[in-house]
Amino acid sequence: MNVLLSSVGRRSYLVHYFKKALAGQGKVIVTNSHADATGMLAADRAIIIPQAGSPEFIEHLLDVCRKYEIKLLFSLHDWEAPFIAANLKRFKSLGVVPVISELSVLNICLDKYATYNFGLSKGIRVPKTALGQKMALAQLESENLGYPVIIKPRRGQGSICIEKAFNENELRAACLLIEQKMRLMDSNNLLFKPNEENIIIQEEVCGTEYGLDVVNDFKGDFATCLVKRKLGMRSGETDAAEIVDSHDLMEFGSAIGNHLGHIGLLDVDVVVDQNGPCWLEANARFGGHYPFSHEAGANIPAAMIAWAQGRKAETRWFQVKVGAVFFKDFSFTQQHLGLGDKNP
Repeated sequence: MNVLLSSVGRRSYLVHYFKKALAGQGKVIVTNSHADATGMLAADRAIIIPQAGSPEFIEHLLDVCRKYEIKLLFSLHDWEAPFIAANLKRFKSLGVVPVISELSVLNICLDKYATYNFGLSKGIRVPKTALGQKMALAQLESENLGYPVIIKPRRGQGSICIEKAFNENELRAACLLIEQKMRLMDSNNLLFKPNEENIIIQEEVCGTEYGLDVVNDFKGDFATCLVKRKLGMRSGETDAAEIVDSHDLMEFGSAIGNHLGHIGLLDVDVVVDQNGPCWLEANARFGGHYPFSHEAGANIPAAMIAWAQGRKAETRWFQVKVGAVFFKDFSFTQQHLGLGDKNP
């Protein structure tokens, strides 16, 4: 039962979680396009492969799966997963279980305007959203939108290029600035697409922020929802959080999971105001607030290993200690030159 974490980056904690869940009955293999990532140091085997936008990416990843007899495959990067999803049959033909949703599901998560439309169609509350400056100005004039507004990339991640505008001049300036920044970023041609509107403008929803780990099994059936109240953020990722018990948010997460039918873990951001929960966005992967659930007692890696083996997940793997508060911290790891294989 060997596990492959692709685009492992700095998620060394996830490597350790899977190692412990495997209990010596398999290895954790990781890949990354750069060697200087702490997740590479924590794994049983670390392999450098091309970036997802490269024509050689899929072949290299398939070679890693063959060589190391991979059973479970995870992608930990939003801009990489669509390339794997487009080749799911090739991985499955090797006996690999890709814990990666279908491309149609990934597109709903990656494209925030698609998230908005999906939420509307399923009766899930989402922020009022306009696609592009022209639509936003029309909605502001008709008072369907009101200032302040949040301007962000349609397919962004990690809170990149987000601005707030309090009037039309600021809105126009923010759209111009964000578009220029997006043109210069390397995003596997996902962030900026020529001849498309690449910016969305949303109403600002003010309230308490929560992170939901919405877990579906490998058939896309809802399994559980783990809820955290965010206490601190850094670069778009949860930095501190409290485990909470909220029936309303569990139901809200259940509705998203049941309607979306994703595979594995869905990282969901929610704001709760006087009108209740509002779905901001989602990432179909292990996200930055999963470690808080794990440290509070959950064990989603163990559940996924069990599902891959045809076993039922144990109830205790979905239980957390309510009221527990956790903070992320810095640590230092010495890196040695020559880390990782240049080829699989």
